[in-house]
Amino acid sequence: MVPRGRSLMDAKEYFENVRDAQRGIDRRLAVMQSMLAREQVRAQRYDAVGKGAHGTDFMRSTDDRIDYERRSAAELSDLRREVERGREVCVGVREANPGRRWGDVLELRYCEGRTLQEIAGTLGVSVRSVHSDLSSALDWVDMVGVATARSGLGRAAV
Repeated sequence: MVPRGRSLMDAKEYFENVRDAQRGIDRRLAVMQSMLAREQVRAQRYDAVGKGAHGTDFMRSTDDRIDYERRSAAELSDLRREVERGREVCVGVREANPGRRWGDVLELRYCEGRTLQEIAGTLGVSVRSVHSDLSSALDWVDMVGVATARSGLGRAAV
């Protein structure tokens, strides 16, 4: 029984949270890469060693990046765990539904953040097929529940 005022998360909401986690990982890694790229810029004059244009201190850039990496480490770990749990559900969907693309479509869409067109190209099917598989997979996960889908036992429960 669901307590009044609360609702259970459906499969689409679950996988959208996984996709948001992957996007969070991608954003943080992009920021770190950008910070690292700025560190690589070096002064062109010998009398400006240690300083960039407009008095930029390159050691400060390195310190800022290291601080950002340190602050982001725990959050990145949590986000990676969430994406990994999503991948585990996709593995269970594959095990419970052999011969269907459902697990692949879910993983490509939500764990890797690909568009429907990219998924269609990867799998060699039409966008309409991808959309249909995605809808069917989410309906199936809703029917058996995320925990059952993760275990790969959903087929026995149907």
